[in-house]
Amino acid sequence: MSYCVNCGVELDKTCSVCPLCNTKVYNPNQEIDHISPTPFPTRKGYASPVQKSDITLLISIVLAVTAAVCGLLNIFVFQGSSWSMYVIGGCVLLWIFCLPVFFYRMNAYLSILLDGAGIAMYFGIISWLHPGNGWYRLLALPAIAAATGLILIFAVCVRQAHTSILASSALILGEAALFTVALELLIDRFRQAPPGITWSAIVLTCCAIIDAALITIIRRSRLREEVRRRMHI
Repeated sequence: MSYCVNCGVELDKTCSVCPLCNTKVYNPNQEIDHISPTPFPTRKGYASPVQKSDITLLISIVLAVTAAVCGLLNIFVFQGSSWSMYVIGGCVLLWIFCLPVFFYRMNAYLSILLDGAGIAMYFGIISWLHPGNGWYRLLALPAIAAATGLILIFAVCVRQAHTSILASSALILGEAALFTVALELLIDRFRQAPPGITWSAIVLTCCAIIDAALITIIRRSRLREEVRRRMHI
């Protein structure tokens, strides 16, 4: 019986190197057995990588079958309402969200625009089923357009300016504050109320305080390095 001189693991009599730390086996009292079968496989197995087309086909089939089955159930079994439109629209939306997985080199900005269009499409389905008082045109569509535009601005800043984590956090908070203000103004417009900010002012204040602290940290090198050291960023 032999033991590795480096890590102490028990070695099989057929081992020429330690299977744990790869240290050469040397035991003058016991020769290495080259005849008996080794307890470990000598050939390495390799699994072929999954092709992008296989992933695309699998996700597309699952979403298409889900949409088709729900549509048929709605037509022939559960006919009380058009509930399947929610599922069909959700499947289409998920397929749009998966486009970057299908096309690895897909332009990031185009992907964001398509995601925004997909969300607008899904809300359009809801609006078609529940027209309401024009909420889709006056509220949902402008809010989606504003959110998509802010996300595009963030993507441009991150990809083109190579902003740090602290700067990206400050930008996210600033955009969140702008979006909440825009959303409240859109709600006031939809309700035909005088424009003004109330609850969004609370979000705006909190984001402004945190942004002021982040900008101070970014501009002061000693503070910046201390935060990076403590947060490992």
